[in-house]
Amino acid sequence: MPSRLFLFVVFFGTFIPSPAADPPAPTPPPIAVTLKQSGTTLADAAAALAKSSGIAIEVDSQVAKKPCEVAFAGTPFWEALEQAASKAEARLVILDGGRKVLLVPRGASKEVSAVSGPFRVAAKQVIGRALLDTGVTYHDCLLEVHWEPRYPVFRIDSNPKIKTARDDKGTNLLADPAVTRQHPGSAIAEMKVKLTGLPREAKKIAVLEGEFHATAATRLLAFRFDDLNTKTPVTKIEDRVSVTLKPLTRDDTTGTWDVDLEMTYPEPHPVFESFEEHKWLRDHKLQLVVAGKPLEATSEDVVAGGRKVTATYRFKAMNPLPKGAAIVLQAPGPIVELTVPFKLQNITLP
Repeated sequence: MPSRLFLFVVFFGTFIPSPAADPPAPTPPPIAVTLKQSGTTLADAAAALAKSSGIAIEVDSQVAKKPCEVAFAGTPFWEALEQAASKAEARLVILDGGRKVLLVPRGASKEVSAVSGPFRVAAKQVIGRALLDTGVTYHDCLLEVHWEPRYPVFRIDSNPKIKTARDDKGTNLLADPAVTRQHPGSAIAEMKVKLTGLPREAKKIAVLEGEFHATAATRLLAFRFDDLNTKTPVTKIEDRVSVTLKPLTRDDTTGTWDVDLEMTYPEPHPVFESFEEHKWLRDHKLQLVVAGKPLEATSEDVVAGGRKVTATYRFKAMNPLPKGAAIVLQAPGPIVELTVPFKLQNITLP
């Protein structure tokens, strides 16, 4: 009888449902461009797009004066820029970690791209490989993904999930299902899709459709604390992110002010492995402003655990602090998991 009871408990336990995972957040909105100009040059259109987006755009002299008759009404930024470039037979080159775009002559380029909200995906290379020892052949399709720099991305797939891959002969291709992730330090990342089943007579990948996941902040937040003489903690909340600044303390031995704070992020908050915690802390920055001049910390200890962040920053400054001194903190807003779809068509094969 006891053995039967044990079996019943084990069998029954298999029916206990596991907690449902939080659904991915919708892709954040892109910069919407409205432009009524027409009959302009590419340089004029690029200047207007740069002004409306805050993203630096440079134009190569070979295409700067080419006619570019465009008009936009709430068009996503990357779509608008691609349309302008297409009018002048130019293409986009992403520089400075995704913070700058250079428009150059298209020439013989066969680059294919797709826009999804604030993200843009471009097919950059297709490399055919033959493993002579096993007789296996496959193709690596290298993608460049970049996004509007105002969205800090801390984690992104290295290998997107492919839903449809087909060549121009109608052959369905197999994509490697392996998923790995990377931690970009800027607004650009590389991805790779490994495809098998491409026949020698195929000239193009007709469709490459899929999605990738990204862990990103909705925006960067700024907190300012002006009363540094308070003897009690001060809490400020913005976009559901709470920051508590403790009273400043003075270490007369080192001549430094210690600034201690605690932050709490809202649910749902992505799960980070222990080795990843510092990745999403990269944009945390605290300055002590004295007489209008920002001072950088001489040292800092910033630790994240789940939704909590604790930090100590140390500054060398006079004692007592002059009137008007303030603490300014830059930190990521709520952090979400995104699913970004894309569809590339007619990628030329080698």
